[in-house]
Amino acid sequence: MGLLGETVRLTHYGRKSGKPYGVTIWFVKIDGTTWIGSLSTERAWVKNLRATGKAALDFGDGPQAVRAVWVDGANGVHRYESAVRAKYPIVSWILGHLVRGTRCAFRLEPGAA
Repeated sequence: MGLLGETVRLTHYGRKSGKPYGVTIWFVKIDGTTWIGSLSTERAWVKNLRATGKAALDFGDGPQAVRAVWVDGANGVHRYESAVRAKYPIVSWILGHLVRGTRCAFRLEPGAA
């Protein structure tokens, strides 16, 4: 585990091109399910994932196909943010105060979209 905590490699696919792109991000488990999110809905990976729902996660043992489900409503995003604060307390607090934008979250389900 590095300075920022555990991360996962997310492969998402272009909403227009279908081209695969990779990004390393934080993740949390909520009720046994992997969740990811962002401090800004303007990030390319968020837009791609929201449009296609198609992704793969790699925890270091090879990519596994997942379906990303956009979590609507403040309650779902709040659940995600609470889990992030518990897992990454210091860095998430700092970033939460520095980064401005609309927060979002995805619940990841096994299998392709």
